[in-house]
Amino acid sequence: MITLRSRKYGNSNLVMLSVRIKNKNRDNAVALGISVDSMRWQFIEQTIRQAREAYKRGATIFMDDALTSKLWNLVKELSVREKAGTLDDATIASTIRAVLHQDEVEEISRAKERKQEAVKQSNATLVQFVEQYIHECETGQRLKHKSNQRIKETTIKNYRAVLSNLRKYERDRKRTIVWDDVTLELYTDMTRYFVERNLSPNSIAGFHNCLKVMLYAARDLHLTTRDDFISHKWSIDYEQVDNIYIPEQRLREMAAVDFENVADLTDRLTRYAKDKEELDKLLPCLNRRHYRKRLAEARDIFLLGCLTGQRVSDYKRVSDDMIETIVGDRPFLHLRQEKTGKDVYVPYSDTIRDILNRYNGEMPKVNNQHFGIRIKVIGLLCGWIEPAGLSEHKGLLQYPSKKRFCDAIKTHTARRTFATNAYKNGIPLSAIMAVTGHSSEEMLRRYLKLGSKERALMAAAEFDKVKTAL
Repeated sequence: MITLRSRKYGNSNLVMLSVRIKNKNRDNAVALGISVDSMRWQFIEQTIRQAREAYKRGATIFMDDALTSKLWNLVKELSVREKAGTLDDATIASTIRAVLHQDEVEEISRAKERKQEAVKQSNATLVQFVEQYIHECETGQRLKHKSNQRIKETTIKNYRAVLSNLRKYERDRKRTIVWDDVTLELYTDMTRYFVERNLSPNSIAGFHNCLKVMLYAARDLHLTTRDDFISHKWSIDYEQVDNIYIPEQRLREMAAVDFENVADLTDRLTRYAKDKEELDKLLPCLNRRHYRKRLAEARDIFLLGCLTGQRVSDYKRVSDDMIETIVGDRPFLHLRQEKTGKDVYVPYSDTIRDILNRYNGEMPKVNNQHFGIRIKVIGLLCGWIEPAGLSEHKGLLQYPSKKRFCDAIKTHTARRTFATNAYKNGIPLSAIMAVTGHSSEEMLRRYLKLGSKERALMAAAEFDKVKTAL
């Protein structure tokens, strides 16, 4: 006989429920892990008594209370097993979980799946784990550290580059990397391999830093006990990249280009194209109104970056909605930086207003790849074809680059341009930092693209801050 029982719970109005199994082989009660108040128990007990009588007659009654319905199903399920002679302690416990505690059953199932996945991944190679890691980033299963935001596509793109280089390394070295291979010896050999392939120091540093993120994730999942990658020896410092900035005079030249004047654009391209191939490639494009419109939009977005000092992810989304008045009638652009989450206020100039007004307060959308190509074309049309004066690194070698100034323009050049022009105009570093959001003057100084004389003047200004007695 299967019946439900209740037992008083201390001095409270609650009762604990149990199921009693009484037959020739056993007479015991099993706690259900459920407590209800005594009034509700009276309702449950009465309903189940009516349900049992109806069940004997071959009829059913409707139960609109979820707990009562589950308890009645439990009684029926145990009664069926009792008649079949299959009722033992394990069966009673599993039936109670299945009927009353489905969330517990689901969690046990998930735990088994996680354990199976962990075992599967622990037997996987490093490349297989990286593939799985990237898949979880792409699908949103893996989010930013300490955040509920999805990982950016640019970050995932870097992870894909790591995967590609790992595959090339395994192919060329004729080896398959398993977890026991993740040692400092592997780090040294991979670094040597990338140097042999003439990768730049920053490319090698980027590879190792991204790989370390994934190795930390593997350790957190207990897939490996190897921890050589935690060592300070498993690290390559980024080198300061030789970049350009655009002086204010050139910004005015860029702003003055008329993208509706096809004859002028054709003349500029004919004079400045480096060869017939470049001329033949771009000339048909300039004859298309849609392409010229996209160039004008790219020019205006880039100028916004030069006027606001923000990263491309931020200056591309500048809009009238960001305008905020702080004191009196002085307007600012108030935006939260996407990368750091910092709130910054950018002085709202007439030039910024004019650019936004051309697009009714909201800039056109453009992906970074097309944007980067278009600003180089704009630099070419401006005639900035002299050598950029940069140096390049390949492996362990450094040599002068033949890259033209226009080809050295990047989306991030706008941020460097703002910082450098602002400093050359006498604006203190602290004021520039307030706009750019840099966390320290040291970080900001890396953005200042100054010549040796200009750096000497900057150093002198810093020394002047400290008055020493001689």
